[in-house]
Amino acid sequence: MRYCLDSNVYIEAHRRYYAFDIAPGFWDGPVRLAEQQIICSPILVYNDVLAKWAKLNRDLLFVDIDDPTQEVFKQIVDQIVLSYEPHQVQNFLSGADPWVIAYAKVHQLAVVTMESARDEIQNADGKISGRIKIPNICHRFDIPYKDTFTLLREQKIVLR
Repeated sequence: MRYCLDSNVYIEAHRRYYAFDIAPGFWDGPVRLAEQQIICSPILVYNDVLAKWAKLNRDLLFVDIDDPTQEVFKQIVDQIVLSYEPHQVQNFLSGADPWVIAYAKVHQLAVVTMESARDEIQNADGKISGRIKIPNICHRFDIPYKDTFTLLREQKIVLR
């Protein structure tokens, strides 16, 4: 299986449990997986991350958006505009998340994110309230998703 990583995989790892000074071995794993073309992230994720490590590995890990991805992105936009509150749509579309999902769909990748699906409840206007979550959109588009720890286990990345 191949994977498309969301911004929060890098950001949360750096900020919380795999800081560069505590777990430098973690950061070797994504580089090895990218060299084997097992993982990638849309270039918009790079724009979210902006860490020295990301800059060093930009050409290896971060991929440009192709025409088929742009077409699926449009489908995602159409779906969420119909389903979610306008301000939530605007927030979701302002980041890399829909591009991660679109790229994964086109290239048959599993999305890796630290977000969790949530119950979606419609308001009186028939729109779904609350923040749009990657797993919920993946479910709508039949895209597999996993968290970072599942990726590490599946790829047998061991921190040393």
